[in-house]
Amino acid sequence: MAGVLSQAEIDALLNAIESDGIDSQPLDDGANQIREYDFRTANRFNKEHIRTLRIVYDNFARLFASYLSGTLRAMCSAEVMSVEETKYAEFVNALPSPLILAVVRMPPMTGSVLLEVSPDLSYAIISRLLGGKPDKESVSRGFTEIEQVLLERIMRQFLPLFGESWEKVVGITTYLDRLETSPQFAQIVAMNETVAIISISVKVDEAAGTFNICLPHLALEPISQQLTTKFLYQNSDSRQLFPMHEDIQKRIEQTPLEVSAYFNETQTSVRDILNLQTGDVISLNHAVSDPLTLRVGHLPKFRVEVGMKDRRYAAKITEIIQKEDANNE
Repeated sequence: MAGVLSQAEIDALLNAIESDGIDSQPLDDGANQIREYDFRTANRFNKEHIRTLRIVYDNFARLFASYLSGTLRAMCSAEVMSVEETKYAEFVNALPSPLILAVVRMPPMTGSVLLEVSPDLSYAIISRLLGGKPDKESVSRGFTEIEQVLLERIMRQFLPLFGESWEKVVGITTYLDRLETSPQFAQIVAMNETVAIISISVKVDEAAGTFNICLPHLALEPISQQLTTKFLYQNSDSRQLFPMHEDIQKRIEQTPLEVSAYFNETQTSVRDILNLQTGDVISLNHAVSDPLTLRVGHLPKFRVEVGMKDRRYAAKITEIIQKEDANNE
C-alpha cells in the first residue's frame, strides 16, 4: 500500500524530530482563516421554520387561488415564490408606491402581521369586481376610498383561509385591524427586527402581481416549537385516526336551512292578480282547522299548527310527511 511507511522512513522521521529538522510552520491553506461574525445579523429562523412556513403557505396559495377564481369569475393562480428572512427595514424600503397594506392580528401569535398587495394585483382585482379589465396606466395613481372599501371587503373574506392553512400546525384566528396605503402608518415592529417574508405570485387572467406576507420573529415566538415538519406530520397522522364520516356528519348537522309554512294552494286568474289593490281580500282554499305544510328548503316535510310563543310566530309539528305523500304533492 502506498500510504504505509517503511521502517527506514519511520526511523528517518524520528531522527528528524529529535534534531528539529522538520519545519513546524502550519500550512496556509485558507481553512484556518479567522472571519468576523456579526451577532446582530444572526439567523433567527432555522431551516425547519422556513420549511414549515413554506408548507403552510403552499396550502394557503391553493386556497387563495380557489377563492379568487370563485369571487372574480376568472382564471386565477397563486404560487409561493420564496420564503426569506430579512430585516423589517429592508422589506419596507423595497415596497412600491402606492400600495395596499393590511395590518392583521393572528392570535395566538403576538403583535401584528403585515399583508402587502402590489398595485398590479390590487387594480386587477378591483377592475374585475367592477366588470372591467386591468388598466396599466392606473397603477401609478393612488387608491380612492371606494377602491379601498372594495379591497377591505375582499380581505375580510379571505382572511379565514389563513386559519385553514395553519390548522395542521396550530389553531389561529384572524382579525383585520386596518388598511393603510403607506408603510409609514403600518409599522408593526422595530426597523431592525427580523422578519420572514413569504412572497406569493398571483395571476388574474392576464394580469399578474405579488402578495407578500410579513411575519415578525416576535409574532412567531409563542408557536416556535410547533414550527417543525416533525410536529406537522405528527398532527396530520393523529387527525387521520378520527373517522372522516363523523366530521362530515357534524358539518352537515350545523348547516343552516330555511323553513317556511304554506297554506293550501289557491287558484285565481292573472286578471285578478293584476287588479289586486291594498286592502283586497283573497279567499283561500284552506279551512281554519286544516294544518299548514312546513317546507324545509323546497321540500314538504311536516304538517304544523301556527301559533305564538314568546311573542313570536311559531309552528307546532303535528305530523311528519312521508316520502310518498311528498311525491304526491
